[in-house]
Amino acid sequence: MQRIALYDLDRTVTRAPTFTPFLAHMAARGWRLRLIGLPLWVIAMIGYKARLYGRKTLKEFGLRLLVGDEVLNTHLQPRIDAFVAQQLTRNIQPGAIAQITADRTDGVRLILITAAPEIYVDAMAQALGFDACIATLHRRDENGNLRAAIEGHNNYGPVKIDRVKAWLTAHGIDRADCHITAYTDHASDAPILNFADVGVLVGRYAKRQGEWLYVDWSGA
Repeated sequence: MQRIALYDLDRTVTRAPTFTPFLAHMAARGWRLRLIGLPLWVIAMIGYKARLYGRKTLKEFGLRLLVGDEVLNTHLQPRIDAFVAQQLTRNIQPGAIAQITADRTDGVRLILITAAPEIYVDAMAQALGFDACIATLHRRDENGNLRAAIEGHNNYGPVKIDRVKAWLTAHGIDRADCHITAYTDHASDAPILNFADVGVLVGRYAKRQGEWLYVDWSGA
């Protein structure tokens, strides 16, 4: 029986969300005139909250507005590396590090599964010692550089289950032959929490509900 732990990123492994800080960081470290677009990004988020469009549309707009249509190439990599280093230093919950370390010591396979983009999440997962990263994917150009356009769906809700099932199949693992624990900060991740054998809500503000367990990683 293989043991697998699925970790969400924002407000689960990290204290605070990462996407808007990433956009601001990339704009500030690049062509600074892009910072003028920050108020437009705030308005766009309000539009999303009003359900005028979905997360995929919102994210693609933010990337094109504050980073550009090409979001990962040799020129942009140093900026992305600096953002990742900043997040690892300032934005990781102590309890998350403790749980990741304990799982790794116990031989649990660690998967970071998040709606955040692969642009920076892959590097964060590697630095934190995860065995795999399942993030929102982006289209690649003929040179292999990532574009703002999302490939397929935003990795959110039921999409996460499809991505996990695909990962299990690709690694020759039958769902019946593994025990899965899922950690996330919000009940909106109910599909993956219920897909797991053990679902755990993380965070001091997470609402306790259902049969899911609860932990607070903010001060561990």
